[in-house]
Amino acid sequence: MDFLIKILIPLFAAFILQANSLDRVAVIVNDGVVLESEINQKITDIEKASALNGEKLPSKDEIRNKVIEELILEELQLQVADQVGIKISDEELNVTLKRLAQQSDLDLESFIKFVEDQGDSYEQVRENVKRTMKIQRVQQGRIQNKIQITREELNNFLNTEEAKSQLGPELGVKQILVRNNSDKNIDEVYQTAKQQIEAGINPTEVFKNLSEDQNGGDLGYRNITKFPGVFQDPINELEIGEFSEVIETGAGKHILYLDDKRGPMVTFEKQWEVRHILLIPNRIRDENDSEDAITEIRNRIISGESFGELAREFSDDPGSKQEGGRLDWAPEGTYAPEFEKVMTESSENQISEPFLTQFGWHILEVTGIRVVDKTNERMEDQAFSYLFNRKFQEELETDLQELRAEAFVEIKES
Repeated sequence: MDFLIKILIPLFAAFILQANSLDRVAVIVNDGVVLESEINQKITDIEKASALNGEKLPSKDEIRNKVIEELILEELQLQVADQVGIKISDEELNVTLKRLAQQSDLDLESFIKFVEDQGDSYEQVRENVKRTMKIQRVQQGRIQNKIQITREELNNFLNTEEAKSQLGPELGVKQILVRNNSDKNIDEVYQTAKQQIEAGINPTEVFKNLSEDQNGGDLGYRNITKFPGVFQDPINELEIGEFSEVIETGAGKHILYLDDKRGPMVTFEKQWEVRHILLIPNRIRDENDSEDAITEIRNRIISGESFGELAREFSDDPGSKQEGGRLDWAPEGTYAPEFEKVMTESSENQISEPFLTQFGWHILEVTGIRVVDKTNERMEDQAFSYLFNRKFQEELETDLQELRAEAFVEIKES
């Protein structure tokens, strides 16, 4: 509930108009105005928010001047919205309000009650949210197309300590250390470790028994920036379950093993490689005939004929026909629901029974299943968002300064 209070004060009440018979025009902004009641209300809201957060405020004059500038910029942006015809539909507004309520685990009815219990008008809240949405649309329209982020910029950011420490996962790394004065051979120890892991022995036990370091071969979970510099590049090259090349340090010879990774960016995606044959019913071959035909093709494959050759001859799928029915590796959510159900329930190298989708009659064969580490892609997406938001704020500040400089603004004496 505290979250909702914090949101309501700065977002909604900042716009509440309580104009009355004593209200007056405080600022003229082009052909619009800012009322004294708007300024007073926003100052009150800042004071409430400050008390809620235990923050110390500057002087009243400083607050008033800051509020006036904010309201001038809001008015200018709303004028732009009107000029370009930005409209917010009731449907869009309702979706936004429901989402805001859900952030505090409330349904819309409870949200309305909460607003009114605070002494605010829900209708005014709706209007304030609509104004905020208009301003956001203006900012997106004026700023978004000005922002360009190149692959080079993205890569440079991903290589910074800031990106690595904030976005990078914690990596669980094991090592084999053969010390300089050891009579062991690093290559022989490596082969032993590899064979034992392939045999299903727990990696923790393998490295504990083989490594000559004091931690039983366990370097623990760390962000990449926390490993010794000489280890960082080799670790970055590893997929889970892979060994590095031999690394020589003053302590001896090391081989690293990436055992696991964890963190909010860590994502693994299950994918299927499939080939299929599709028969689309038509005027000559109706649905029943298509079912009979696909059943006959399946029987021929089971009898030993080539799936690929029969796909090239009979399949009606132009995208895969010439590839022998083969489709690219794909995760769930790629194909029609009926197709995916059969795909995910099939064993590898098993020819499915005929099944019907919106496209027609199919048979399929799963030729491979794998799990792909998508962590780096998620990190790239997050890095792109970070750079975009940073540039957006920089461009927005410049744009608002220009909008303010070009406007007619007259601040009345209070």
